[in-house]
Amino acid sequence: MEPPNPTPPRTHLLHRSRSHWFHSAEPYAPSAPLEGVLEVDVCVVGGGVTGVSTAYHLKEMDPHVSVALLESEVVGFGASGRNAGQLIVAFGESDFKAQMRRHGAAKLREAYTYIHEGISTIEALIDEHDIDCDYEQTGYFEMGLRADDSTTLDEYLAFCREIGQESFLEQISEAQVARSFQSPHFGRAVFDRRGGQFNPLKYLRALKLVAQRLGVQVHENSPVVCIEREPSCIRLQTGSGTLRCQKLVVATNAYSHLLPGLEDLGMVRSQSPVFVYANVTEPLSEPHWRALNWPRRAGVNLMSKLFYSFAPTRDGRLLYVGGYYARVPQGNDMSLDISSNFLREGPRHLTSFFPALSDLRTAQSWGGPISTTRDFVPHVGLLADGRIGYANGCWGHGMPLGTRNGRTLARLMLDRQAPDAESWLVTRNKIDWPSRMIVSPLVRSLSAAVRRDIRKIGRKMQPRLIFEK
Repeated sequence: MEPPNPTPPRTHLLHRSRSHWFHSAEPYAPSAPLEGVLEVDVCVVGGGVTGVSTAYHLKEMDPHVSVALLESEVVGFGASGRNAGQLIVAFGESDFKAQMRRHGAAKLREAYTYIHEGISTIEALIDEHDIDCDYEQTGYFEMGLRADDSTTLDEYLAFCREIGQESFLEQISEAQVARSFQSPHFGRAVFDRRGGQFNPLKYLRALKLVAQRLGVQVHENSPVVCIEREPSCIRLQTGSGTLRCQKLVVATNAYSHLLPGLEDLGMVRSQSPVFVYANVTEPLSEPHWRALNWPRRAGVNLMSKLFYSFAPTRDGRLLYVGGYYARVPQGNDMSLDISSNFLREGPRHLTSFFPALSDLRTAQSWGGPISTTRDFVPHVGLLADGRIGYANGCWGHGMPLGTRNGRTLARLMLDRQAPDAESWLVTRNKIDWPSRMIVSPLVRSLSAAVRRDIRKIGRKMQPRLIFEK
């Protein structure tokens, strides 16, 4: 008699609807939840790119430090597993003149270098650990819009020259763009040779395994329900276990305001969640790609208030994000995952930008929260209780930023005397949002004003781009 088949590994398919990356992922066995009592030197809360990078870098820098990571769902559940899969060098708000007035060229040069270092760190980790995450160093396009007369693009170029970024950029004429993309709405463009596209969930799951091999204890499906700060330790309670640590890293980004026990340290007001939405098409046929004549299969990001991002995937789909459809959640409701408006109207807009794709169907639509700070500058550093490090404010460049923040937070937790500790991103006086009773209607009011401006741009385009209210 043959022995029975071994029990197959426990797989996790509950989150397939969260994004294209989850839907197309291999079956996944989450790490076991925290049970009983665990004591470590450093606990990291949050299994997104910032948390996993922090845990990895802690063990990479000091193999003797004990590290545990707690994730309330599964690794990559938040923005790290729902984004557009692009690696771009971007920082802060899109008003470049305002950035320069507020921060000056020297600080902005440091900030953009910081993001670039995040991409370089991802590339180094992929090479060192042989991570299969479909990474292609395609670079990306910052695309001007004819209806804007490419004025934002001119401001961007002047800004990049002032902060020493122009050596990475190549200007693309409107005639070249027209030949390359066959779009009636694109104007001039800037091509940035840095970065490219990858599968963010594959990357994150692989980095988690690397961290575990170094000795990091990962516990998924372990929501933190209580944090108590005692003189001798910090105590975290989950549904089925207790963890005691000497130092804590809060890497929960858009969910940071929900974490209990840190209210007196300002975590509730350090960031505000904003929901953004994405669609992905069915695979394009070869005739589709020939009609588009898309060079380098690099991502395209509109340099306009009418923000759209278009990114080809490894399996030949087109993943696109529409900024017009971003929404601020009501109160603490973080459950809205799909925009019916973007699901309905997005394909019509895609066809407007790319008429050759008029017969292409949407395969999946999803959404989720990103984290925004009041001045759009990411937060990273220590709280008033110096045992606790944190980072939030991923705002459109989360994967390289989160990876780079992981290095910074690891050094802060290990008390390493390094340039990171003196960076203005760490030491600056961080501006918090007002009370959450005020911030939600305030942000919704600002968002409504931006949407009015966007609709005006849509009416100027030929053919017009119509947005339903």
